[in-house]
Parts: sequence; structure tokens; C-alpha cells
Amino acid sequence: MTVSRLEKDIYAQTDSLTRVLKHQFGDGCPSVAEAASLIRSCRKVLLTGMGASMFAAIPLQYFLCTRGIEAIVIEAGELLHYLHGAYRDALVIVVSRSGESIEIARLLEVLGPRQKIIGVTNEPDSLLAARADISLHIGSLPDEMVAIQTYTGTLLALHILGACLDDRFGETREELKAQLSASTQLITCNLDNACEWDAFLEDQAPVHFLARGPSISSAAEGALLFNEVAKHPSVSMSIASFRHGPVELVDRCFRGVIFAPAGRTRELNLSLARDLKHFGGQVRVIGPLPECEDGISWCGVLECPETLAPLFEIIPVQVAALRMAQIRGIVPGSFRYAPQVASDEAKFERP
Repeated sequence: MTVSRLEKDIYAQTDSLTRVLKHQFGDGCPSVAEAASLIRSCRKVLLTGMGASMFAAIPLQYFLCTRGIEAIVIEAGELLHYLHGAYRDALVIVVSRSGESIEIARLLEVLGPRQKIIGVTNEPDSLLAARADISLHIGSLPDEMVAIQTYTGTLLALHILGACLDDRFGETREELKAQLSASTQLITCNLDNACEWDAFLEDQAPVHFLARGPSISSAAEGALLFNEVAKHPSVSMSIASFRHGPVELVDRCFRGVIFAPAGRTRELNLSLARDLKHFGGQVRVIGPLPECEDGISWCGVLECPETLAPLFEIIPVQVAALRMAQIRGIVPGSFRYAPQVASDEAKFERP
């Protein structure tokens, strides 16, 4: 059977993440240290990007807020047209895989001349890298179309930036080496057992991705993957919001993926999983395996700090999106309308 490029990108993530780790603690180290120093000196931090790049910035937002730094994530398109006037005094961290997306290019023209910009991109020769006061090169292997390696690479690079803020640079390096070593088995196991998603996906019902905290990034990225890879409708939502009304749509056709990393709201997340199962819905929980759980279907992942959990918990979802594309007879990750790098805000150019 022919292996798709998307499957190859999923499988190659350990090698890609190892490259990111080596770069951030090697040639990229001075830029990381300079960016951390700049963040420490600022009262307000604005993180922005589009799609997967924006989602990858969410765990850093939570990390900064827990350290008493005012931080917010705003989509670059909304920031460009409506919201930038309220953040003239903020340090801006712009995250973009290509560094060339149209919203990013126009936003760089709008931001004030005195406003400091940290650019995070996988393309060191891009417009973003050139315009930023400090440019952080992610160092990931490239993807074909869908952000797979570059998404997890961005999560890792921003996690390392946070560790530098905490003066845990050396300790973090050793911890990450061990965790990345274990990620090979996680990726291989999920790909080898991709068919275990079949019963969950067979009715091709819309999939709800539900999370709290830093894992909201995983819910948003999960929905995006199902949209892009399998052309399948999906929804991402915070668990708290889902409980306030949307839970009414749950019946035997409901499909929900709940992220339950180790952390302060894990039990709240598991409580929702139990309720949804009781209401007749089908649920899969992604997180470190519990000692005992009453009949809930699990996708076990590594246990780690909440702000790092999105790096690992997205892997089963990548495989699920791949499997859904296969079930639907779609070439995984092929794009019908959208180009890899959006160069126009008003119209689509055939990819």
C-alpha cells in the first residue's frame, strides 16, 4: 500500500522535534535568551498568528499568565482589521510557519514603529524573520501542505522559550530529550493501530473536540486537522462552554474527543466524559492512562506538564484525521481550494 506524504510527516515528527531541540539549545539559543529577556521587561504580551500557528501559541499564553504576565492570543486577521489599536503598548509575538501569509505581511505594516516584535517562523529568510526585532527560527522539518511537523515543532520551540523565562533552560533540555525519545513509540503505536478509530468514525458524524486550559490548542488543532485532512465537519470548544447549552445535542450519533492531561482540571474533564457516555454519545479521552476508568475509551499519551501536553496529545488526533480521510476515500492532506501560503485576503487561488 502506498504511504501518503501526510503519514510520512506524522511518522517523522520525532526526528523533526529532535532537530528543533538541537537548534533551540544550539545555534538558536542566543535568540531564545534575547526573546526571554524582552518578555520579562514587558507588561503586556500579545500573541498572534493564523490557523495552526495561532493554536500553537495558546500554551505559551497560559504559561505567561501563570507567571503573572498579561498575555492574550488574537487571530492575526482580527487583529489587523479591528483590534490592533488596543495593543499599541504590547510586545507582539507573531507566529507563522511561512512568515509570508497575507495577514502577517499586512499586520507587520500596521504595528507601530516603536512596538517590539518577536517573530517565530520556520523560514529564516521570510518577511517575518526580516521585519522582527528578534527572529526565532523553529528549525522543524517541512510539511507538504497540512501543518504536522511544523505544528509540533512550534509548540516545542515556544515551550523552550517559556523554560528560558523560568531559568530552567538546562533542566528542560534533559527532560525534553527523555520525552522525545518516548514519543517514537507513541507515534508508531498510533499509526499501527489507526483502525481502532474505525468504530468511532464509521457513521461519519461531526466530531467535537473539547478541552480546557492549554489543551484548548489541541481541540482547535484537532478540528482544523479533520477539516483539512479529511474534509470532515468538526467543532472545537472549551469544556466549560460546552456544558452551558451545546451538551443538548448529545445523542447516540454524538462523537466527542476530550483532552484530559494531568493538571488542575483533569477530573472536571473526565466528569464530562462520563456524562456524555451516560447520555448515549461516543467519547474518546486523550491523556495519561488512569489506574482505573469505568469503560471510557482512552488514547494514552505521555504524562507531562499541562503546557507541554499539547505536543503529545495531538498525535492520536493526527492519526484519527488520517484514518478518516482513508475511510472517506480522500487523499490525506490534499487541498482543493486553499494554497499552502495564503497570499490574498479576498479570493482563493487554486493550489
